[in-house]
Amino acid sequence: MPPQLTNSTSEPEVDAERLRLDFSIALSLLKRYWRAFRERRRSPTVCLHDLSDRELIDIGLTRGEIDYLTPQRAIDTLRDRATDLWRRGVI
Repeated sequence: MPPQLTNSTSEPEVDAERLRLDFSIALSLLKRYWRAFRERRRSPTVCLHDLSDRELIDIGLTRGEIDYLTPQRAIDTLRDRATDLWRRGVI
């Protein structure tokens, strides 16, 4: 073929370049998502005790119900410890 009609890049080189571009885009997106995930984990979480009375009413709770709903209630922790000690014969 005459020199003006030849293609300087072969098909595998074009495919490799396309794959590098796709990989760099995917890597860039993954980095952005990872940064957003880390930032979200660093941000302080909102506790039900931090909400105002109006916000609690909006979600259908009162301040007195918070301790009943949370899994780590102080009374439950004390009861579980006492039950455990009782079972082991310490008390």
